[in-house]
Amino acid sequence: TPVGIVFDASRRLAIAPTVAYSIRWSSSDVDIDGLDNCTTANYNFCETDGKSNTQKIVAQYGSNDLAYAAGYCYNYTAGDMPKGSWFLPSMSELKTLYSNKEAVNTTLQTLGGEIIGSDYDYYWSSNEVNSDYALLLYLKYGNVDREYKNSFDSYHYARCAVAY
Repeated sequence: TPVGIVFDASRRLAIAPTVAYSIRWSSSDVDIDGLDNCTTANYNFCETDGKSNTQKIVAQYGSNDLAYAAGYCYNYTAGDMPKGSWFLPSMSELKTLYSNKEAVNTTLQTLGGEIIGSDYDYYWSSNEVNSDYALLLYLKYGNVDREYKNSFDSYHYARCAVAY
């Protein structure tokens, strides 16, 4: 049974076939220790390792909380991969996912997974702007945006990634 769909062969990254809907980046406004602050203008120069970013976020908020995006991905399991294998992708990783959207969606449809980039799906990245905002990507058009970390919106999603 496939557990992920490759979206970046050079960095050996895959995404989960499922998505977490209506999820917050966090439940409180805290500047994460050790995590670079990014903006929509400079996200290309921010930390690009979603796994490392996720570990920093989980260290701040705790590893057992599934109600926020990084915690959800940290706790996601598929196949025989243990807790902590999956992570919330960085903006750089999400942009790579967006650039490979057509091929990824073809595979997702074949496997019966949930496609990316339809309607109003904004995917949280593991990059923050400051204590109040985090970055997300509108996968329909590839637009980078920011949103309040504790914003609860039906269009805010988390799609977990894994390195293989």
